[in-house]
Amino acid sequence: MPEQQSALEQLHARWRAFAALPAALLTTDQRRSVDFYLADIKRGDSADPYVLRWITMTHELDEFIRSHRRLPLASAARPRPRTPEQQLVDQLAYQRRPSTRAAMVEYQGARLEALPGFQWEPHNDRWDAWLEQHQAFWSREQRPPRRRAVDAQEASIARWVAHQRAMERAGTLPADRRARLLSARFRVF
Repeated sequence: MPEQQSALEQLHARWRAFAALPAALLTTDQRRSVDFYLADIKRGDSADPYVLRWITMTHELDEFIRSHRRLPLASAARPRPRTPEQQLVDQLAYQRRPSTRAAMVEYQGARLEALPGFQWEPHNDRWDAWLEQHQAFWSREQRPPRRRAVDAQEASIARWVAHQRAMERAGTLPADRRARLLSARFRVF
């Protein structure tokens, strides 16, 4: 049985086909994306410093993921240390900004999405996971989680609930999250 192609191999196969076409048949975005693709596979002579810096960043991310088997994680220390891992975290955070993402060509977005574990909005995904854990706890235990519970996971869920309630009281809970909490089977408030 043949192995599945990795997301990066699929991405490169797609852009290899675009690179083989005459430039006149490509859109502006596709032509610019081909520049990124050629720099990514170390072919072509892109003199654009931005393309080279951006591809260097993705190659550093590739190497970090290869050696650590995960995306870089932010340090909990304040102020954040200037380690190579934290620099990669900061660069990814910048790439995720809506204004930065809007300025990307198609290849850039697809290249980031090909990184194992990459998410455009990891905070939203974590929030979704907490809500799911809360709902599963209620389904399983038929009671709310307690903050002073012996079980660390239960206490963590209870702290998350308390944080959501505090944000609701302060008026800082985003409207979409508030609506989801109100429409959940086991409501938070």
